[in-house]
Amino acid sequence: MNWDDIRYFLAVADTGSLNDAARELGVNYSTASRRLNAIEEEFGSRLFERLATGYKLTAVGAEMLESARRMEAQFVLLSRRVRGRDARLAGALRVATTDAVATILMPELAVFTRRYPEIEVDLLSTPAPTELAMREAEVALLATDRPPERLVGRRLARLSSALYASRGYLAERADIEDLAAQAWVGWEQEMQHIPAARWMRAHLPEARCVLRVRTGTALLAAVSAGVGLAHLLCFLADGDPSLQRLGPPEPALETGLWLLTHEDVRDTGRVRVFLDFVAEAIGRQRARLVANGGA
Repeated sequence: MNWDDIRYFLAVADTGSLNDAARELGVNYSTASRRLNAIEEEFGSRLFERLATGYKLTAVGAEMLESARRMEAQFVLLSRRVRGRDARLAGALRVATTDAVATILMPELAVFTRRYPEIEVDLLSTPAPTELAMREAEVALLATDRPPERLVGRRLARLSSALYASRGYLAERADIEDLAAQAWVGWEQEMQHIPAARWMRAHLPEARCVLRVRTGTALLAAVSAGVGLAHLLCFLADGDPSLQRLGPPEPALETGLWLLTHEDVRDTGRVRVFLDFVAEAIGRQRARLVANGGA
């Protein structure tokens, strides 16, 4: 098998969905389906069970997954080592972040691209956990409370979350104290690693979730539109006049804003200048973060 086949197999195994795998790989559904069928024909065995709930690894697929992970790790390691020897302030730089964090970073990126015009920043906006997000990225700026130990970097700030509702939603409800009786905006199944999703499972498992999303900006838009209640990052929500905070920041939902990279590429020229630039940029934003509940 070639590496491209491994990429298709791993994308389906990671997402459990052919649609999501195709989107992750930047191809259409029919291409992903055709490639997966060809891989299974080559092996002479089914690698996935096609279920109504998604794609589930067969016994053969599960056995192949272990080998595929080793191949992926070796390929990524080789690629990073080659890139790590490049001291030029030029070339592509892949940066993983979320759409919510990108709202902080975007004005600073405009400055960075003018200062280093030969560095092409590929902004990979992803809601995936850090471990997955960093498979194809050289740098990550992510809100997480569990940065992988194999990455190097530092925490730039602490981000707080609190419970919010739109003023329109509140105007129609007489009893907002009964949280279990409210309509909620929640996270999709793939996003259950997020602290707010864990909080919901622990404190309001029977709450009525009328809409589920997979990105922070979609969550903010839904709450602003009056769909229901949700925990939002304070630095985003406090600037929205249509929203009202319903209490102080929830300590259990506090996360760190981490700037991370791989050890074998951190001395690459374009990675080094980007790390230094972003650290300084977030430092300038600390007053805004602190004023809205961060520290």
